[in-house]
This record gives sequence, C-alpha cells and structure tokens, in this order.
Amino acid sequence: MDGISASVISVVIIAFACMISAPADAQVFDPLEYAEEDLVARQARLLQKMLREPDNMQLAFEYATVSVELEDFEAAIGTFERMLVFAPDLAQVRLELGVLYFRLGSFDTARVHLEVVREEAAANSELGDKASTYLEAIEKAEEPAKFGGAIVVGGRYQTNANAGPGDSLLNLNGFPVLLNQDASGTPDWNAFISGGVHGSLDLGNQGDLFETDLLFYGSRYADIHRLDNELAELNFGPTFNMARFDLYNARLGVYGIVGGARLDNENYYGQLGGGAKFEYLPDIKSSLNARAEIRRRWFYDSFNYPTVSDRDGYQMLGKLTYFYQLTEMLQLRAQVMGDYESAEVGYEESWELGVVAGGTVTFASPINTLNYPWAFDLEAGYIRREYADPDNFNSFTQAERDNEFWLRGVLTLLVREDVAFAFTSEFHRLQSNYETRQYSNGLGMVSVVKTF
Repeated sequence: MDGISASVISVVIIAFACMISAPADAQVFDPLEYAEEDLVARQARLLQKMLREPDNMQLAFEYATVSVELEDFEAAIGTFERMLVFAPDLAQVRLELGVLYFRLGSFDTARVHLEVVREEAAANSELGDKASTYLEAIEKAEEPAKFGGAIVVGGRYQTNANAGPGDSLLNLNGFPVLLNQDASGTPDWNAFISGGVHGSLDLGNQGDLFETDLLFYGSRYADIHRLDNELAELNFGPTFNMARFDLYNARLGVYGIVGGARLDNENYYGQLGGGAKFEYLPDIKSSLNARAEIRRRWFYDSFNYPTVSDRDGYQMLGKLTYFYQLTEMLQLRAQVMGDYESAEVGYEESWELGVVAGGTVTFASPINTLNYPWAFDLEAGYIRREYADPDNFNSFTQAERDNEFWLRGVLTLLVREDVAFAFTSEFHRLQSNYETRQYSNGLGMVSVVKTF
C-alpha cells in the first residue's frame, strides 16, 4: 500500500470510530450457546416455577427479564404476550414487548404496542418518553434512504515526512553514494482534511440494501511540496441479508471501485475495480469482517516522479478482521491481510502479508464539565513485503525484501455527540535489504472530527 492510501485509512478510521451508530437492522441468532451458565440455569429454574404457578405475574415478569438478558427473545415475547392476556393494562409489560419487537425488526407490531403505551402512560411520563423514543427510531429506521458520515481536519508533524533513509552515505552495489538533502529523511508539517460519507437505500427485499461509500483526503506540506496530495475513492453496490439462507446476523456485499489520486499538483494514478465483503456476528460479543478487492491502476509520470508509470498493473488485496468485546469498556481486534501488486517492471511487482492487533478502551471523562466518554486506541502491526526482481540501482543480484512495523496510539475526546478531538502518536519503522528504502518515522497529529 502506498503512503497516501495509508494516511487516508488511518485518518478515516479515527473519524468513524467516533460516529454515533444509527439503529441497525435487527437480526436473530441463538445466544444461549454463549450465555453464562448460571443465567441459563436461572432461566430454567424460573420456567419450572412458572409452570407450577401460571398466574404468578411477578414470576412471569422475572422469567421474561432473564430471557431478555440472554437475548432469548422468543421466550420473552411469549411470556409478555401471555401476561397481557391476563392483564392488558400493564403498560410496563406492553413497553417491554414493543422494545423486543423493535429489536427483532418487526416495526409494525412494535409500533402498535408502543403507541398504546404513549397514549395511556400519561401518569408515567418515563414510560411515555421511552415509547416515544422508540417510535421515533422506527420512523428513522423505516426511511428507505439513509445518509451519514464524518469530516476530519487537522495537522500533523513527522520526523521523516518523505520516508527517506536516515544516513546520507549509502552503499549501493558495493559503491559509496552520498545522497542529496532532498533524498534523505526530512521532517515536515502538514495540514489535512479527510472524510467519509456513507449512504444506503433499502431495496425492499428482506433487508437488502444498495450502499455507497465515498472516502477523500487532501494534504498540504509546509516545506516538501512534492508530497502535496489529494485522493478520492467511491465504492458502490448491493449488500444482501443472508438470513434467507438461514445464516443470521450476516451480510454479503459486492461493489465497484472508482478512484484516483494527485501528487505534487499532477495526476498520480487512476483506478477501476471491484470487491466483495462479508460481515458476520457469530455471537453477542464478536464480529467478523472479510473483504477482497481487485483494482486496475494506471500511474502517470510527472516531473518529480518520471518513472512511476512502471507501477501500472493490477492490485489484489484481502483483509480479515475479528472484533471481540471483552468487557463493556474494552474491545479487542485482530486482522490478517495480504496484497499483490503487478507492475510493468519486475522490481515494482510485489506481494505482502501482514498482521495487526489492537484494542480500544472507553472511559468516563476526567473533566467534570465534559459528560461524554473518552476512548484510547492502541494498535501494533507488521508487514512482510517481497519484490519480484532486483532493482539494479540498489542491487544487481538481490530483489528488495522489507519488514515494516508500526505502533500507534489515539486518544479521542468526545465533546459533543457529533464532535470529537483526536490526538495521535505513531512510530513507523521499515527495515530493508535496500539501504535507500530503510527509514524510521515518528509522528504526532491533532485533529477535529465532526460527524453528521
């Protein structure tokens, strides 16, 4: 992956990590397999007691509440429905029933119960307010088109902005070579704007959607103007609810890719491609995301980059990411990824494999006047990259072999539901058998995130 794309992805991740998620399309799975044994045992004991005392409303309500905790919605709904037969005026039971149908995506049935609660709960404003909140969420969820996104603006300082070698005196093919100042590692500042926009349209077919995602990034450097860049990419295509194949909590999508980049005020590359993605929630604490893409890229030579067209070719990449909610406050993630890039010349053709591990912890703001939670994210990654043929400028016999490492920390301060400040620090190290490619880089970044 080139440096421009890496910058885009790292910045946009920060933005979307702060987004307030809209109510998702509810899907059904059997969480009893993953539930705590004592809670399952408690549910079983309550069921036996309830069968012996079918008119005990308190016992029935307790059984239904435990079932909700286990997300055994079928048992909870059956119990609440039976309670309403005996006591149709129980507003709390009707509210719980409406919420359960909402969580299952049965919005019409949920609306019937919630409207009754809102109309009859004048004596209990808390119940009425809660019913109104869910009725508003139903209206929003039933909108066929949804739209949201985030904008990030900020500044960044890098100790080695041009990813140049730390030493100016190098050994190339057995001969000492003194690099000029522009080729050596140079610090610099840059300002940037980045963002992502997501849109979806309900196709009216069992939860199928047509989705679009637009990513964009632009940066201007204080001194090294040949690094000034802009990038945009559009993904678009349908995603399918896999419940029709009895695979619940899963979506499969296919999409097209259109994009391009500019560097040093010149066209750098254009691309067309396609991809497929698979999203799956195996249990109440985990999620799995897989993605595979292929792109055809065309690079354009310019005054400062006269041979970049040697990189013309195809890029094929894949990622598999697993998220696990260890506690209410801590989410862990792991990722494996692979990338192959063909090129016009062998010394630009490469493949790479990588692993990433990270975690995000949320915590209460230590500042009393800021009531929103904060988050700290820590990520470490490694990539092994190998090229097909030697680059004769560096070696007549050995192709390039790289080991790339990074460690990144991000502190996000949510100051409003839609505004956050993010403070990022990162250390990046690339080790290579080519001395011209070796470098280390440290960066600090401050950004403001606005979601909509």
